[in-house]
Amino acid sequence: MIRRAMFYLNKNKPSVFEIAASCVQLCLDKGIEPIFFEEDRGDIEQHIPACAGCRYLSALDPARVDVIFIFGGDGTVLRALDLYLNAGLPVLGINLGRLGFLLETEVGELSQALDMLRAGEYDIERRMMLQLEAQCGDETLRAHATNEVCISRGMSQRMIAVDAYAGKTLVDHYIADGLVLASPTGSTAYSLSAGGPIVTPGVSCFVLTPVCPHSLQSRPIILSPDERITLRVDMKEAREGIQLSVDGQALCGMSNGDYVVVCRAPHDALLIRFPKERNFFALLKDKLSQWSL
Repeated sequence: MIRRAMFYLNKNKPSVFEIAASCVQLCLDKGIEPIFFEEDRGDIEQHIPACAGCRYLSALDPARVDVIFIFGGDGTVLRALDLYLNAGLPVLGINLGRLGFLLETEVGELSQALDMLRAGEYDIERRMMLQLEAQCGDETLRAHATNEVCISRGMSQRMIAVDAYAGKTLVDHYIADGLVLASPTGSTAYSLSAGGPIVTPGVSCFVLTPVCPHSLQSRPIILSPDERITLRVDMKEAREGIQLSVDGQALCGMSNGDYVVVCRAPHDALLIRFPKERNFFALLKDKLSQWSL
């Protein structure tokens, strides 16, 4: 049963405090304790008077929280999952954005959603996550990804060369604008734009998609989720501007010989889903049509 909810807010959304205030009052009325991050205390006390007695935590504590409420868009969910995946808590996305692939509840549905949470009338949808370790020069970086890991030419105007390995076996030597390694969730993001296939969320796999490859033989490849995938920059000459990004956010610059190792994360993302008709393909068609200008 859900009794304690941590609020994760995208404070760049103009309406986020107004909507969070409404959700706080609904939580208090329905017996769910709203909890906030200590770093947000100043904003919360200024914008949400009903939180005068709310609890604040300096860090997410799974022993004191049952669920994470995420207020924002898909990008906000991606950031929250990267930060708090290892907590093993379910997340409920409240849509303040546009596309909302990962979000479950619209603002007008909050009261009903909270009633179903209290009654235990929800399911947990598991989404495969990526775990990566990158060697960029002398720096070792670790992160999680919900959508994809990408090595791209960045600010350079010339193509780059990247070797992809499954275990110790060379998959291919790619000469392209970049190389995307996506999860099933990420198959509808950058990988799709680069010509990769759409994978339904229940299929666990890696999708390896070259971006604007020089060779017609370089095609997207589906790989087993049990593989350890290594992407290594393999240039014949020094090149500046090469970039490693995770879920669309720059992680570090890369040089010749730098690499990133990606495997399936030990924890899946846990998305709260309410019992209603859900058609992945209808959702896909509807959401992707919103990208048209």
